Amino acid sequence: MDRKPTIRDIARQAGVSPATASLALRNDPRLRKDTCSKVQHVAEDLGYHPNALMSQLLAQLRTTRTPKYQATLALVNASERATIMSEVQTFREWERGSLERATQLGYGVDKFWLYEEDMSPQRLATIFRARNIRGVIVAACVDNSRLPRDFDEIWKGFACVLLGVSNVRQLSHLACNDQYMTGRQAFQEAIRLGYRQPALVISEGIDSLVEGRFSGSFLSAQNLHPAKQRVPPFFFHSQLDKPITAKIGTPEILKRFGQWYERHQPDVIICIHPEIKDWVESLRLSVPKDVGLIHLDWNEELKGWAGMNQNNHLVGAAGIDMLIGQLHRNELGIPSFPKCLMVESSWVMGQTVRQQPVPKKHPCVADNGVKKKANSRHR
Repeated sequence: MDRKPTIRDIARQAGVSPATASLALRNDPRLRKDTCSKVQHVAEDLGYHPNALMSQLLAQLRTTRTPKYQATLALVNASERATIMSEVQTFREWERGSLERATQLGYGVDKFWLYEEDMSPQRLATIFRARNIRGVIVAACVDNSRLPRDFDEIWKGFACVLLGVSNVRQLSHLACNDQYMTGRQAFQEAIRLGYRQPALVISEGIDSLVEGRFSGSFLSAQNLHPAKQRVPPFFFHSQLDKPITAKIGTPEILKRFGQWYERHQPDVIICIHPEIKDWVESLRLSVPKDVGLIHLDWNEELKGWAGMNQNNHLVGAAGIDMLIGQLHRNELGIPSFPKCLMVESSWVMGQTVRQQPVPKKHPCVADNGVKKKANSRHR
């Protein structure tokens, strides 16, 4: 063949229609695996290569028109609390991003609770198959930071993506915020604003939930900071079962916090619990005059706070993109090599930090404000 092979050439050689050949080259799940394999082998034999420019044009055309209904996906609340998806701002944003992106691409989303009364793996799988659901988004896996083994049948039989935190047993792909870089950037923003002694205050439960990424990023950034300005993190253990949604701070913890602050005198605190502001003010300190505050998971409900917006709605959208990609490639079951897609955070300025960077001192000005004499060699 002197000219480049086309989809029609492949279809003719494989004995299928051009539309079927096009779907088979994209591993469309509506086709049988042997049909896809046959068409792809023919394409390889003919030396077919897709036209990148045409593919881009077709993709653009698809996004400018209202998509037709494709299929239904499942959004599963994996927490033991039925209402946690509506109670926690982060989870609400995951859900919002997931639903908006699914709708844009022509998919419906049905919501489920893993711990609903009489819910079993067999029943859930039966419901999925009855509704022709092949893709599952799993969210709010926070209680034990892992999924119950009883439901392994679900993850083995469907395409799944986990939102937010990784699972110890790595049962699916993951979409999450880049929490490590979130912590690093929070530290760097504090330094940019002129703070010299940033500190981290965080519960052990939250830091464990993200596998130490917040404390790890803080300590990593702190190692590049002058040793005399390093402040050890303040970890506290909440006696409450649900530290994400419940109020924190026992008298003993508040006492230790006061002693820690008195000893180390941080000028800005990086945290994830809004109640830390109350702790600071209980020491008769003013925010931000005496000490600044930076939140690691900023959202619009935190009026006046400065912090890191984890772009959680984009995490939900990224999970949908990953899931639909799996369905298009007909990749079902537990992956051999789970992938992780991380979304970066954005800095949000607020009233809990000083409003402009402290100007750097002139290189010829000492700490006492007296100008230094220039070296005679440079006169």
